[in-house]
Amino acid sequence: MSKKLILSLSVCTYLLANDSIIELNQISVTQTKQEEQNLVIANSISKKDKNEIDLDQATTQKELLNSLSGVRIEQTSSGIGHTTAIRMPNGTNGYYLFMQDGIAVQSSGFFNHNGLAYTSFENADNVEVLKGAGSALYGSDAVAATINVNSLEKPSKQLEREVKTTAGSFGFYSAKAEMSDTIDEKSAYRANVSYSTEDGYREHTSYDRVEANLRYDYKYNDENILKTIFNYTKTDAEQADSFSDYSYITDASKKASDKASFYTALNNTDIRREFDFARLSVDWANYTNDNLEIVLTPYIRFNENKYVATWEKNLPSNDTKIYTLGLLQRNTLDTNYGEVIFGFDTEYTDSSLVYNQDFATTASGKTYPKGSIYDYDVTYTAIAPYVNNKWEMTDKLDFDLGARFDYNKFDYKNNLSTGTDASGVYYRPNDKEDSFTHFSPKASFTYKLDETTTLYTRYANGFTIPSATKLYSMKAGYSEAKLDPETTNTYEVGFKKEFEKAYVESSLYFMNIEDTITTNKDADGNTYYLNGGKSEHKGMELTLFSNLTEDISSKIAYSYSKHNFVDDDNYKDNEMAEAPNHTGNFRLFYNPYFMKKLTLMGEIQYVGDYYMNNENTKKYSGYEVGNVKGTYNLSKSLSIFGKVTNITDKKYATSASSSWSDSYTPGNPRAYYAGLNYKF
Repeated sequence: MSKKLILSLSVCTYLLANDSIIELNQISVTQTKQEEQNLVIANSISKKDKNEIDLDQATTQKELLNSLSGVRIEQTSSGIGHTTAIRMPNGTNGYYLFMQDGIAVQSSGFFNHNGLAYTSFENADNVEVLKGAGSALYGSDAVAATINVNSLEKPSKQLEREVKTTAGSFGFYSAKAEMSDTIDEKSAYRANVSYSTEDGYREHTSYDRVEANLRYDYKYNDENILKTIFNYTKTDAEQADSFSDYSYITDASKKASDKASFYTALNNTDIRREFDFARLSVDWANYTNDNLEIVLTPYIRFNENKYVATWEKNLPSNDTKIYTLGLLQRNTLDTNYGEVIFGFDTEYTDSSLVYNQDFATTASGKTYPKGSIYDYDVTYTAIAPYVNNKWEMTDKLDFDLGARFDYNKFDYKNNLSTGTDASGVYYRPNDKEDSFTHFSPKASFTYKLDETTTLYTRYANGFTIPSATKLYSMKAGYSEAKLDPETTNTYEVGFKKEFEKAYVESSLYFMNIEDTITTNKDADGNTYYLNGGKSEHKGMELTLFSNLTEDISSKIAYSYSKHNFVDDDNYKDNEMAEAPNHTGNFRLFYNPYFMKKLTLMGEIQYVGDYYMNNENTKKYSGYEVGNVKGTYNLSKSLSIFGKVTNITDKKYATSASSSWSDSYTPGNPRAYYAGLNYKF
């Protein structure tokens, strides 16, 4: 790490240790959808609570999540779009289950790597990341991690109102309002709405975003409790391009691209991304039987994803609309030997995709006339029963055994002529059906050495089905290609220890993936998908919270990982691209005894070097970036806050790859933010 960066942090900030910022005894709800003490869960789960989130003042998904061990989110050139790297190389593949309030934000058959854009990440109450293959409660996509963003805390007992406004560099501005109250002895609510906008520091990187959330709790009687949640997000973001020439990074270029073709396209089409999301869910919990909890959660959901495919040479446009009706049914039975959780998940999805060439162009010797490329509808049905048994074998030893069976079916209808399009590059298959089944066993042991120390070991099988676009948005010459689900096995051992003023959690994991769906390119540079070979992923994760003094605390989140092909025809046992061995986040907090209204935080985000290509012939150096954040309570009602990001104004790439050409996504330069928060 640079001496300049470390010196800046040491000068600008100290540390905090107030347990109001970092919760040592965290409660998790993601593993079993019930409140459990993280200390005794046989899984690596990282959580960030509201106080730390408020101090972060997150405006992007990476600010919300990258302080958790082994978690790396990088923003794409559309600002709100993102890639994910958790126990996997940085990328866009469907190895992650993105949830909000315990329900997936998208159907497994329509995975979008920008899934966190659908969540209310700017207004999150807390966030949890369950690493590795999920429990029996989760199916396809829960391969490398499950991310659960919780949007709203419980309603207040008395009237609470809050307004917040923030302004910052590059034309950033946001405003938020929240209200909560108890209506009567049976009902209460909490609601918030926010708007944010930014011009962007580069050309063509502005965005506008709205988030709205409503929670209504109703207690019919002691045996029946209902929770209704409505979530809405809307994002309209311009898209810039990555750079092929790294000098555009070092020179802090504000250009949208270093390619003339991108600017030509801007004159012919509107290069931007739009993410729309809405979901209404009702959670009904019944406690008629003393030893049985029955929970029924129906929901309806809408997703829309519009964009221009800047990674395609001809820059086609996409508009996908997805309507979903779902039901989650879960039962928790207390037994004389432990606990049984059983139930099923099911959903029905109706979708449409329109993929157009909005302007005529020629690229790589191919002519792309203006017109339709794809126009198809897909209905998707999924049902998955599951069971998880927990045996309390002794006072110290617990054994969990679970299983899940998933059935997924696609029904595809082509609305255009069958065969190749006018360019001869794309292929439209005839109407067809595809279905997939998978059985996922899970098992774990938890051993409590004492009330503050836990050892665990676990095994979990997982899978991810091919998405509708990979199945039906085909390329010419590969019309006979058939895709199968990718399957994975996670093996993990872990240690958790709670001290009087500290908490440590460490895990070692090994994960293999078979039938990997790989992205390939033909001689003309056109991409297509095939099931490939195997890959192995192994590493170590460490989380350490420390309350060092009454004024000072620290948080260390570190991971070491290796990601390799296994006897691949092209890459042998090479390391996979965009997979740094070392990543870390180091935080220092300071809440001075002589000024308890002030809280300061200094942070270093570190990403080690990595190969840019699977051939392992070119490396990128990675980066380390420092941030300083703080809040000051002027009174019980009024507080001010601010932050400086990238305090040394480092010139770096958040993502670097090399395939047919080099590609660098620039990191944001130094930026300043300040705001006011008023509660009344």
